[in-house]
Amino acid sequence: MLLGLGTAVAADIYRWVDKNGNPVYSDQPTENAEKIELLQPMTYTPVQVPEDTSSNDAEDEQQTTDEESVAIPNYRVTIVSPENDAGIRVNNGNVTVNLQVIPALVAERGDLVQLYLNGLPAGVPMPQLSFTLENLDRGTHTLSANVINASGEVLAQSETITFHLQRTSLQQPARQNDQTGAGAPSIQGFPTTPGIPTFPNTPSPD
Repeated sequence: MLLGLGTAVAADIYRWVDKNGNPVYSDQPTENAEKIELLQPMTYTPVQVPEDTSSNDAEDEQQTTDEESVAIPNYRVTIVSPENDAGIRVNNGNVTVNLQVIPALVAERGDLVQLYLNGLPAGVPMPQLSFTLENLDRGTHTLSANVINASGEVLAQSETITFHLQRTSLQQPARQNDQTGAGAPSIQGFPTTPGIPTFPNTPSPD
């Protein structure tokens, strides 16, 4: 009580004993009263409690774990066609490339296939297994393919294959030296049909 009273008021506290022998406390001094020295009151400052984020962290960790468990297929990607070292004859230069991916691409993860022609990306990543390369030049080319996730990380790589493209020239053989028909080339001063030859500046037999 004494300590509580001391903290509630700032005035001095006095004590004395009344005629019945009972101690009396008051903030008003009287005769024969003694001043009581109060102890310094103790104070308490509450500690700031950080927000409990353990549940959110646990949920995020669980979500990440779930995504990783879905997004770690052990992909194998293979170029089915064209076959390695194959010769392809196509005049327009269009070559169809077919792939095999095992297991199948996980669409929920956004996994894609990036095709490479001669070491460079051929188009953009797509969620498909068939591609058409248009108007390729004749000669030897290399092909490879990667399976990538939505962040562009490579999940699987195929072996690099080589194919040889043959294209027939669209230019027809030119007629040279004024060739006028299926026969021999025409040369000035010589006939193109059997008969008596005539020569320039030669008089007629008549």
